Amino acid sequence: MRRLVRFRFPGPVWPVNRTARSVAGLSCYPRLADLPGVPDLAVLAIPAAALIDALRDCVAVGVRYGIAYAGGLAESGGEGAELQRSVAALCRQTGFRLCGPNCVGIVNTGVPVTATFATALHELDSLRSGVVSVLSQSGGIGTTALSMMHHAGFGVRCLISSGNEAVLDFSDYLYALARDDGTQVIAGYLEGVADGPKLIRALEETQRRRRAVVLIKAGTTSTSARAALAHTGALVGEDRVFDAVLREMGVIRAYSVEELVDLALMLAGETRRPTGRGVGIVTFGGGNGVLAADQCAQSGLAIPELSADCVDRLRPFLVPVATAANPLDLTPTTAFRAESLAQLPTALEVIAAEPDIHSLLLIVGSLAAQAAEISDVIAGFWRNAAKPVCVSWPSPPVAAITRLAERGICAFAEPARAVRALSRLVARDRAAVRPSSREGAAPIQIDWAAYVHDRHAPFVIPEHRCHAILAAAGLPVAAGALARDEAGALQAADTVGLPVVLKGISPQVTHRAAAGLLAVDLRTHAEIVAAFRQLTARARDLSVPLDGIYVQRMQKDGVELLVSAFRDPLFGTMVACGSGGGFTEMIDDVVTRRAPIDQAAATEILTQLRIFPRAGEGGETVDVAGAADFVARFSRLAAGAPWRRFVFEVNPV
Repeated sequence: MRRLVRFRFPGPVWPVNRTARSVAGLSCYPRLADLPGVPDLAVLAIPAAALIDALRDCVAVGVRYGIAYAGGLAESGGEGAELQRSVAALCRQTGFRLCGPNCVGIVNTGVPVTATFATALHELDSLRSGVVSVLSQSGGIGTTALSMMHHAGFGVRCLISSGNEAVLDFSDYLYALARDDGTQVIAGYLEGVADGPKLIRALEETQRRRRAVVLIKAGTTSTSARAALAHTGALVGEDRVFDAVLREMGVIRAYSVEELVDLALMLAGETRRPTGRGVGIVTFGGGNGVLAADQCAQSGLAIPELSADCVDRLRPFLVPVATAANPLDLTPTTAFRAESLAQLPTALEVIAAEPDIHSLLLIVGSLAAQAAEISDVIAGFWRNAAKPVCVSWPSPPVAAITRLAERGICAFAEPARAVRALSRLVARDRAAVRPSSREGAAPIQIDWAAYVHDRHAPFVIPEHRCHAILAAAGLPVAAGALARDEAGALQAADTVGLPVVLKGISPQVTHRAAAGLLAVDLRTHAEIVAAFRQLTARARDLSVPLDGIYVQRMQKDGVELLVSAFRDPLFGTMVACGSGGGFTEMIDDVVTRRAPIDQAAATEILTQLRIFPRAGEGGETVDVAGAADFVARFSRLAAGAPWRRFVFEVNPV
């Protein structure tokens, strides 16, 4: 109540309390029915046990929206879970829209309204408005982000703590913020998701409305984190799947609150976007520049060499940075003379004009003298520059940071944070221009029943049938046939052509090489007979039944890929492509996308693999178009698979 008054909520505020006569200087009413009007919002600052009756009272007088602070709900196996189910059922029946329970509430600086008990507001003299909205399933993280933004001199548009999400969930708020004209950047903290398609629709709305989204997705990597989220009833997808979905939707993923705030504030002030990885670093001291160059390289950013023309134009007012590697040579990292502050904008314009430089990083250093003048020069150049400008000011005077923040410029206290934020922005904008992964890619329909005899119980489809499925979908498969005896193996080898591979086919073995049920590069009938006997003997030793021995034409001298698909419980069918063959177990080189995808998106996946730049160096032919066609068609085939859960892996292609 005090906050609503202190921060000047413009409408009437009516405290309701059965015993108190006044709260925060405002007269109390004993019941909702006694109010002089129908409130727009009910803030339910009451114990959990009283929540159901209070909601019924709200509905009776015509209140449609509420915030419930109460904790103690949704505890697994106890009364809390039953109480939350009752709250959700009542809200569904009556159309009541509830934030929470177990939340810290909502702040909206556009009204302004401070419907929150967050202590982060204690230290604020005024409620700054901004273009960043904070949405968090954790009230503590949400209020911490708000406080950090205020300390950096920035305000927020909205803070929404979604809590247990009995009625409205993260996706509802995300969709609403996407449609809010006052919100340009959404900074979110997300743990569990109950409805994957709903989250996708909300993210698609942020794309349509051109809202930048920065998101922490927590709880996807550790067993303890998953256990902590189990009471919510939400499905927690694999981290790789979430990462793929966020990349596809142009979301920048952060991994700490500090990084979340840094990225949000940079996006809030900087509307220009880098068109590449090249960074021009300008410092007021050589050490910061050299260190920042190293940090850029570690973060995937490039430091282009300055052109000869650029160097000539810079010489009148720049001091070379002397290092062991570059003694007295002018490098892309350049230090300014202290007396040339008035020439700083001109020098920056010269560097910014370099075609291989796509953004600038300006590091001021620990300077207090001329702070106001430096701030004004930076702000003037930042406002007029044609390329993005990132500013770092270690140990700055407070007044200088405030001066820059008032102009929408976030000055990072540590250059490494500036580099990290810039690298994330570059990666996000590269993702934003990727081809549509689903446009023009419809699932391929085949008669699965012709290849699969049992569609219900958990089972393994043997490899020769998998190859028949691939062929039915128009995918290339190395010629092969299943043999029951030695004579059949020889006949199959003559049909498909030498050399051949022999594979022991058993529903109990999915990794034949590890089980010793694989023989490769067989070139004579004698080798085939010997391998047939060896594989059947190995199967007997393992006590596994064999459907037969699969004889397949040997493929050599190419780049091996892993192509797989699976159905995720949250986001549906996913397709993955990575390094295949022996590299699969050695390196984690896999790119994942939602399926189905088209050939353009499949090509983009291949180019993202770490093996791609080196493919063909050994003289092998690399058919990128053919590989992309395989990945795209495979994704379309998998999207039409009839099972709720499955894994379909082809390794190597």
